[in-house]
Amino acid sequence: GTQPTVTDADLVLGYLDASFFLGGKMKLDVEAARRAIQTQIAEPLGLSVEEAAWGIHQVANENMANAARVHTLERGKDPHRFPLFAFGGAGPVHAYRVALALGSPLLIAPFGAGVMSTVGFLVAPLAFDFVRSWHSKLATLDWTKANTLLSGMEAEGEEVLIASGVDRAQIHHRRQADMRYVGQGHEVRVTLPGHSLSATDAEAIQAEFEQTYRQLYGRFGPPVPLELINWRVISSGPTPDLHLQTANLNAGNADFSCKGSRRAWFPEAKAYVDTPIYDRYRLAVGAHFHGPAIVEERESTVIVGQQGRCHIDQQRNLVVEIEER
Repeated sequence: GTQPTVTDADLVLGYLDASFFLGGKMKLDVEAARRAIQTQIAEPLGLSVEEAAWGIHQVANENMANAARVHTLERGKDPHRFPLFAFGGAGPVHAYRVALALGSPLLIAPFGAGVMSTVGFLVAPLAFDFVRSWHSKLATLDWTKANTLLSGMEAEGEEVLIASGVDRAQIHHRRQADMRYVGQGHEVRVTLPGHSLSATDAEAIQAEFEQTYRQLYGRFGPPVPLELINWRVISSGPTPDLHLQTANLNAGNADFSCKGSRRAWFPEAKAYVDTPIYDRYRLAVGAHFHGPAIVEERESTVIVGQQGRCHIDQQRNLVVEIEER
């Protein structure tokens, strides 16, 4: 279509190479992107094309940062203490600004960030999740019914896994329950014992809930009874025996890996800045450089601002330390 997108904004800002998108397999039209932003965003708002493109980019950044901030704070954690892990095709393009917004000390972009979901699919065991809703207080729980629910889900899991070619001896089950303090509006997922349950397990289940609750929120809850809302079983097969290796052909230091430069927009300069472009595949372990910088691989691009100090760690992750502001 002709509506401007976040990718159009990133292209106009110089963050993406129109001739190297998907490693050059998909050509992008810079002028069409500029026209869409100019006619539909910039002119109606009285902005330049660059200001409008930066606004689009930054709105996307703030939306992601706000979601991450809520997710972290709801669990009693401080986002200033955690590195930001960037994956996906577009994630690394925006991750530096998201890290700045969160106050994260580090940005970590793994090698092959654009195909992390595919890697996850390949290394994850075949598994099926089952859930049954049954509301009951822990103190008055019908343990026979609980065991019936759990064993029924395990039998269902075994059936589908065996039909998928998994040997029965290699099937594992993990039992969980969604629990909460009576009167609360949200639940905490708790691991249950793997054996047949009885009233003697109530104390251990409560202790597991309280420990999980404290890990999430940094404190214990109110002195009220506990209730179970949902019962869960995760049935899984063996973890695939997959060993990932990354080629290190022609890898070298940052100077060797620099393949040119491109004008990219940085708000600190309020202008386009001639920015070095690094070939991700040539960056060896131990290579280091400073921002501003653009690091390209086939499926993703990492944008590093002027406050970033970069190095390649032992796992070939690109680690960006964000200097004090």
